[in-house]
Parts: sequence; C-alpha cells; structure tokens
Amino acid sequence: MTKNVKHKCLVKVRSFGGAKVRCMYDHSKPTLREFNPEKIIVHVGTNDLNSCNKSSKIARSIISLAKELKNEENEIIVSLIVPRNDNLNNKVNEVNDRLRHLCDKNNFRYIDHTDTIIPEEHLYGNLHLNRSGVIEIARNFTLFLNDLY
Repeated sequence: MTKNVKHKCLVKVRSFGGAKVRCMYDHSKPTLREFNPEKIIVHVGTNDLNSCNKSSKIARSIISLAKELKNEENEIIVSLIVPRNDNLNNKVNEVNDRLRHLCDKNNFRYIDHTDTIIPEEHLYGNLHLNRSGVIEIARNFTLFLNDLY
C-alpha cells in the first residue's frame, strides 16, 4: 500500500487473525509506541459477530477502541465491517449502521466497503477475504488515504 499512497507515507499493516475488539486494545499499543502513526485505520469487529452481543454493543466497543487509540497527534479512521455471505450479514448491516452514526457523533471518519466488497467475488467461505478481496480492501484504504492528502 505504501507505494500507492500519494503522500508517500509509510504504511504499516498489522493483522491479528481471530482477534476480537477487546484484544485489539493490547495488540495496538506496541504499534502506537513504535511508530506514533499520523493516521490509524481500525478494521475490527468481524470476529465479534458470532458472540451473543447485540449489534449496538459491538459498534460501541469499536468506537471505544477508536477513542482509546486517539491522541492529539493522530487521526482515527474506522473501517466498517465487510459484507458477508451468511446469516450474520444482517448483523453486519446493523453494526455498520450504528458505526456510521457513532462515527459522525464522535468526529471519526469511516470507510464503507458496502459498494465495493461483493461477497460472491471477494470472499472464500462466508467471511474471509480471498486474494481479490484483499486487493479490493487495500484499494479502498489507499483511495481513502489519497483523498485525505
């Protein structure tokens, strides 16, 4: 992604497969300390969908994480949950609707993948991005970052 961002900023991607939102508080601290990033895209929540938690609680936990990561020197961008190809897609839509509202309320920008990630084309199984899905989501992030500069 670094080579595709106009601003020529260094892009670091940190992936924590299987992590839930609550785990990301701890996972994100070393990256914050080491790099003190100017922009942070928070892409979490998919692994929380199977829980008994309501959509509103999942959305609030993502916003709580975003607030925790926010400081005077950075901007937090929330990546909405990618559409799925199973019975949890309705919950994805509910969480994303709530996230849009909470992002607006808390002055966080967000990246919406609803129109660009097509489950039948970009997922293998019901929820994991395939190669073309990874390329598409990286493109979404790159386009978003380029629009900021």
